[in-house]
Amino acid sequence: MTTNQPPNIEERLTRLENLFSNVGETVLAQNNAIVAMNNSIQQTNQNVNAQSDTIDVLVANIQQLTENLNNLNEQTNRNINAIGQRIDTLASQAAEDRQQAAIDRQTFQAEIQRIWDYLLRQSGNGRQS
Repeated sequence: MTTNQPPNIEERLTRLENLFSNVGETVLAQNNAIVAMNNSIQQTNQNVNAQSDTIDVLVANIQQLTENLNNLNEQTNRNINAIGQRIDTLASQAAEDRQQAAIDRQTFQAEIQRIWDYLLRQSGNGRQS
């Protein structure tokens, strides 16, 4: 047998069988890797969807809190304005009350003075002097 002689059919078939077997193993390994990557992607998508749902809930909560804060702010401003108006009313009433108290004090002092003058004019038995 010389080395230049082509391989026989049996050797060629064995070699092709080995090549196909190797290719098959490579394809199977790549298929397994693709399945694993697909599972990982699906899990990642599920995680992203769950996180997206969580973010949506958080955004809705923040929007509700913002609306509540705005409502509270408006209510607080209304209350402050009402308190300011009430203070103005009370201050006006207090000024009127002080003015009336001054008038009443003058009237009372005048009445006391009139009674005092009357008593000074009276003698001990109730007759005028």
